[in-house]
Amino acid sequence: MSVISDSGVSSTVVRLREGSNYVFDLEISAVDGSLHDFFTEEGEKTYVVVATVFFRLRGSRLEYLGSRVKEIVSDGNGEDLMRRMEYEEANSLNGLILMDRKITMDMDLGLSIPRSVIGIVKDFDQRERNNLDIPNPPWLIISQDGPIRKGYVKLANHGWIFRVETNVDWNSEDVLSLLYAMSREPIPEALGYNYPLFLADKMAKFYRDRAKRTFDFLTSKELVRYRTFRSLVEGRRRSWNLNQ
Repeated sequence: MSVISDSGVSSTVVRLREGSNYVFDLEISAVDGSLHDFFTEEGEKTYVVVATVFFRLRGSRLEYLGSRVKEIVSDGNGEDLMRRMEYEEANSLNGLILMDRKITMDMDLGLSIPRSVIGIVKDFDQRERNNLDIPNPPWLIISQDGPIRKGYVKLANHGWIFRVETNVDWNSEDVLSLLYAMSREPIPEALGYNYPLFLADKMAKFYRDRAKRTFDFLTSKELVRYRTFRSLVEGRRRSWNLNQ
């Protein structure tokens, strides 16, 4: 079965072969960020947190290895800062990197792309989604576009269709098998998605929400200046680092 994109490119639908034994043994890191804007006497500031979770995939089973959190308070555009921090973190890691990012767009912005990365995003053009009424997941559609392969994946009957971009030099069936293996954790909110990215997202939002309560309380009481925020963040950096 083939699917024709809006640009006229034909892509083959990849499926898992019945009876095939897909065995993995690799380290995986998932990186995701979150942010919160707030105000001090010196103007608008942005708190950014980037969470990384570490796994080993043995066979088809994910083993949790640990996590770490990096955060900063800064001026300027929080979205741009968060994007840069996520890529700085990803480029500091070994093994396979998972990101909730559109890799080709970030390449166009001049960001350095990790040498082994898979970007998985839920939000993309509705016109593209309309061409993807394909039954019987799991399936993957992927095609080469310069150094990056891009396509779409659906991993469960009631799951989302995700846009996928990667520079991993594997055959398409192995990519689908890898994504499928990471989508099988028995957590309803994560089933059919990607468990490492799900966990990184939840961790980043947990720390963001905790910091938000602190910052919003302090600013509402008008108790502190910006330098006090900096001292607070430095203290949190020591206590929030979960690297194992």
